[in-house]
Amino acid sequence: MTSFEDGPAKGQHLMLKRAARFLRVVEANGKWDALDQPTDTPQPKEKLYAYEITSKPGMCHINAGRGGSGFYPIATYRLVKTQPADAEMRTAEAWSRWCEAQPPNPQLTTTNPKPT
Repeated sequence: MTSFEDGPAKGQHLMLKRAARFLRVVEANGKWDALDQPTDTPQPKEKLYAYEITSKPGMCHINAGRGGSGFYPIATYRLVKTQPADAEMRTAEAWSRWCEAQPPNPQLTTTNPKPT
């Protein structure tokens, strides 16, 4: 289960298959979704918001029956303070470039201790 702690998607909960560092969240007519797959593309009328994961995600199994069962990430996201331009979020290629250009987040980076 993916949740959002602030911004326009605050209080929303989505069942996504992937928990990337950055996530495009879309809204159209009061309905929320996220473009969690690398090739996902927003619809022209969807509003886009960029979110960043707050910590390392977990994983859970949900038995929803009728094809909805499976393993899902447990992740919390916060709104990116300086939102990318709409054009940087409209295509998978532009979104990938924007994500790769972002500096590392020290809260999400782990370092291996030097062997003694």
